[in-house]
Formats: sequence, C-alpha cells, structure tokens
Amino acid sequence: MSTSRPYKIEHVSRSLWNRLREGEKSALGKLFKLYFQPLYDYGYRIVSDSEEVKDAIQDVFFQLWKSRERLGDIMSVRGYLFASLRRQLLKQSASHSRWLEINRKYVAEEFDPILNYEEWMEILEIEREQKKALQAAVESLTTRQKEAVYLKFFEGLSNDELARVMKLKKQSIYNLVSEAVESLRSFLDKK
Repeated sequence: MSTSRPYKIEHVSRSLWNRLREGEKSALGKLFKLYFQPLYDYGYRIVSDSEEVKDAIQDVFFQLWKSRERLGDIMSVRGYLFASLRRQLLKQSASHSRWLEINRKYVAEEFDPILNYEEWMEILEIEREQKKALQAAVESLTTRQKEAVYLKFFEGLSNDELARVMKLKKQSIYNLVSEAVESLRSFLDKK
C-alpha cells in the first residue's frame, strides 16, 4: 500500500468533510461514494447481514447530514466513519448480550476467512514455504489482536484511528499491534 494514496484520500475526505459541515449536500454524496465499500466490507464482518450493514451505513450518513451544523473538525474522516458504523451496528443489536455475542463472533469467525496469507507473508517478509506456519500463527492471535492487525494492515488505519474505532487508548493499540506482530514472528521462528 502506497503511503501517498491514503494521504491523498484523507486530504480529499477532510475537504469534503468541511464542505459537508457548511451544508453542501454533494459533499455528503461524494463521501458516501468514497467510503461505502470499505465501510461495507468492515460492517459485514461485524454483522454478516448485507441489508443490515447497508442500512447502518445509510443511517451513519443520514446522521452526518442531520447533525452537519454540530460536526467538529476531525483528524481522520475514515476513522470517524469506521467508529460510527461500528457503533451504529452494535446499537442495532437487540440487547447487550447480543452485542457481546456479535463482537466476539465477528472477530473470531469473520476475520479468519478473509485473511490473505500471501499479504501476511509480504507484510512479515517471510518465505512462501512458511505458509502453513503463518496460518497457525494467525490462528494463535487473540480476537482483539486479529481485529487490530486487520484494521491496521488491511484497512490502513493509523494508531489514532484504531484507538477511536476500538475504543482503546493509543498506547494500548500500539501494544496490541506490536504484541500481535511479535507473536506472529515468534511463532514462525519456532517452526
């Protein structure tokens, strides 16, 4: 992933965000088009119901438009939208116990199948013959580590964005990602 592309997207996003705050409806539409697919992909891992995810995304953007005059300046539009979608999807849950079940299941069951081990090997700079060891290493991660690593390496969120999305302190995110990467490397060194 190129470092300039996320910067350009975030720069465009912040410009659109400011135009949205000023009441420009077309800016809302452009933000929607820009972020629909990444939000959908992330939301579907939380709640594997396509219509529910689409409804939640629409609710997030409806709320943005409705509260545009109260929106503040933010550092990351992407992080804000991911956190808003996650909150909206979990809010839609019938009860707190349902929320806990969804939160546990979306990480434990949904992240495993989507992990592309070829990308992991590239990220960790390991040899192709270690593919099976890598799969076992990924399976050894905690559910929170899988979520953090997915959002950081596959969605490109910064530690600040991760902290907002996962509702953890920045230092906790740093520790979580570092421990996950170290755990993967340690596991692979044993193989």
